[in-house]
Amino acid sequence: MRFLISVEPDAVTGARLDAQPGGPGPLFGYIGERFRPEVFYVEADRRKAWWVIDFPDIAAVTEFTHVALRHTGTEPVFVPVLTPAEAATAIPAAIARAAAFSAEAVLA
Repeated sequence: MRFLISVEPDAVTGARLDAQPGGPGPLFGYIGERFRPEVFYVEADRRKAWWVIDFPDIAAVTEFTHVALRHTGTEPVFVPVLTPAEAATAIPAAIARAAAFSAEAVLA
């Protein structure tokens, strides 16, 4: 499953990351090698990073969470996202399934 992920450490942890040899570079490098993000951005006005990663399974999502927690002291924010090709099939299928749902049938 593909997610847009953001990680924003607090000021104290961000300063600790910046002060270590290489700053946050080693952490960013590890994430790049281990999870192979499709894109990676760092905000210019704050210590916040963004990745789009297509995880192979829930174990990889959990691993990313623990890497982020251990090194930034904060939980990453995961937002499920679709490519245009995925959206072209997933959204109509979801709309059709939702339209077929009948609350009355469930409550009866």
